[in-house]
This record gives sequence, C-alpha cells and structure tokens, in this order.
Amino acid sequence: MRNLTLVFATDERGGMIFNKRRVSRDRILIKDLMDSFTGNIYITEYSRILFEEYESRVVICKDPLSSSPDGGICFVECPPIKPYIQDVSKIIAYNWNRRYPYDMCIDISPKECGFSLTSTEEFIGSSHEKITKEIFER
Repeated sequence: MRNLTLVFATDERGGMIFNKRRVSRDRILIKDLMDSFTGNIYITEYSRILFEEYESRVVICKDPLSSSPDGGICFVECPPIKPYIQDVSKIIAYNWNRRYPYDMCIDISPKECGFSLTSTEEFIGSSHEKITKEIFER
C-alpha cells in the first residue's frame, strides 16, 4: 500500500466531466493546491493547462494514481479513482458549490471509503464566489 494524497474538484452533485471537458476551472483553486505542498504534483496531460504557472512542479503521466510514488500527490479530473483508493491516505476535495451538467462524476465517497473529514475551508475563487475545500484522512 502506498501513501498517496488524492486531489479532485467536483460540482455539488459530484460532476467532473461534461462532453469530454472539465465542468469548471479556477486559477485560485490551483494556487491554493500548489501552496499546500512543496513537492511535485502528478497530473495527466489533460490537466496540464491548469498548471502552466507551475510547470516545474508537475509530473505528467497517463494515470497519476498508478504512476505516483509513495507519498505522491495526485490531481485527478476523470474517474476511475475507486481501483486505487486503498493506496490513498488523504483526500483534498474542492467543491464548486454550483450545479453543472455532467456525464461523468466522481466514483467514490470519501466517508463511504473510510475517510474522516478533518477540515473544511471556504474561499473565493477566480471564477466562483464560493469554493469549499474539504480534507479527509484515514
């Protein structure tokens, strides 16, 4: 078992992707994420555009959850997540506090997977009046 940190963003209903595009994006959310860690963040090529300012701190790979080493931080925009949940010890979930159309949603519930909510924070984003950041740990 690895000790991964999973990071994702969803709308109020867990939506992540609509018509092969992310439901939303916010540069202050990405800044908050990058300010939370000092190391590299594992992402897919699809997510690269969100992290252009932080290019030196991202590792592009096909599947961050399978490629990341022990202790890695993985930003995931598309399921599946469930097959890797046993390797995750911490989840950072950002919520857009809006409802968007979606055709793909998150495939896990942190609480149902044995995680406990350890902190909640709300902040104003660049494109959203309210973003909720929740941290879950085992």
